[in-house]
Amino acid sequence: MPATKELLQKVFMHPVLRHALEPLAEQISSLGLEEAQIAPLPGQDRWCAQQIIEHLILTFHQTSEILAKQLKSGRVPKNRRNALKFFLRVQTIGLGYMPSGVPAMRAVRPFEFTPQSGEEIAGRFLAAAEAMDELLSAARKKFGIQACGEHPFYGVMRVDEWRRYHAIHAQHHMAQLKGAIRYVRTAKASAEAVKS
Repeated sequence: MPATKELLQKVFMHPVLRHALEPLAEQISSLGLEEAQIAPLPGQDRWCAQQIIEHLILTFHQTSEILAKQLKSGRVPKNRRNALKFFLRVQTIGLGYMPSGVPAMRAVRPFEFTPQSGEEIAGRFLAAAEAMDELLSAARKKFGIQACGEHPFYGVMRVDEWRRYHAIHAQHHMAQLKGAIRYVRTAKASAEAVKS
């Protein structure tokens, strides 16, 4: 993991994101190419370690696209939040609770990806987060404390809310990532015990 430590030192992002994302980068970087592709309970729609991180990368890209569009227009988005979006926003961003078992939006499901080692995945993960955070910083300069983009589930959000959302979302997937890694390590240990 020394390469990951060097990579983390080169990444510049807001402390809220750094605190939430570094542990995932450290976890995934410990996996080899094959280990990152093994999904727990095959056939049960469970994601392998790489798919979990790919999902988070896709959410970073989605946020980056929303922010870039808003920065280009230069206008503060209108608040079109309905009661459901308000409730989801309070639950997730206000209370920090993201329920398990809710399927991801189709746009952020990791259907296609190139298998990579944990170190490579961690590098792309942190680079995508850093690029998104640069746009968040630009949005803060342009819009101040006003909303700077609209999330499909939560409605319009300010920069601090986007960062909190991504931090909570990352923490939500940390247990899933640890479970996938634990499954890989247990399966590997079991296979080695059988060979002995």
